Amino acid sequence: MHHHQDMLNIVVASIHEARPLIDHYAMAKLQGAHPFIIYTRAQLTLIISGLGKINAAAATGYLQALSLDKGMMAWLNLGIAGHRTLEIGQGFMAHRVRDDATGKSYYSPHIYPFPFPSSDLTTVDQVEHRYENDGGYDMEASAYYKIALRSSTLELIHCYKIISDNRQHPVKKMTKETIIALINNRLNEIANILKILVSEVEEFRKLDRSNQEYHEITQRWHFTETQKRQLNTLLQRGSVIYGKSFSSQIKYSSDQTAKTFLAHLKQTLAASKWIL
Repeated sequence: MHHHQDMLNIVVASIHEARPLIDHYAMAKLQGAHPFIIYTRAQLTLIISGLGKINAAAATGYLQALSLDKGMMAWLNLGIAGHRTLEIGQGFMAHRVRDDATGKSYYSPHIYPFPFPSSDLTTVDQVEHRYENDGGYDMEASAYYKIALRSSTLELIHCYKIISDNRQHPVKKMTKETIIALINNRLNEIANILKILVSEVEEFRKLDRSNQEYHEITQRWHFTETQKRQLNTLLQRGSVIYGKSFSSQIKYSSDQTAKTFLAHLKQTLAASKWIL
């Protein structure tokens, strides 16, 4: 399980939604005692969370614990969803995920050109029957986002849903066969997403490795995972704006903490004439 080539964690609510991927990638069940069913193959690790936000949060957290020593990971939450207007069988990427109960939103920066629509997605606690907002409805995504963000960055956390019901065809009892067919029909699309996410993680990890400055700075103070991610992003921006001379712009002082140092970096970048 502990291979440096592990790149992508996939969180899926039910075994029926996961089955097409497990078969397509010939994934093997992870042995040992685990509170969730987990499948792995090469760069992919897939966990079956069960329905609802609490299960999704717990499964995402468990995968995180298993991935701690592997470096930056990409995340994908995959499954079926309702939608007010999109056709049944259509796949979409969530560009904003809103938690219906708390009102909290997560915005996914779509920096890759996916050849299919993106949509709002609302995570609800009960199955949606009214389809009031023009967007998708699911029962896991907001909790998955909240937890995945603790160890990754928004650019690498994604949510892809396939429409199983809409206003014209409201939720009815979904059979195992229907769910498997919905996912199977979008396997090429899913394979494409996985490929893109894996190559993105490789880029992120390369930057981590090649950035001497990053290593020196993270030795000076204790950075949380989130702060490390901010640091990496700021250093990347700095090298884009200033090139090699960026390091001469950075001032160190002994009374700094990780937090004040990040604030100093942000100010240094803000002082440049570039609008980021």
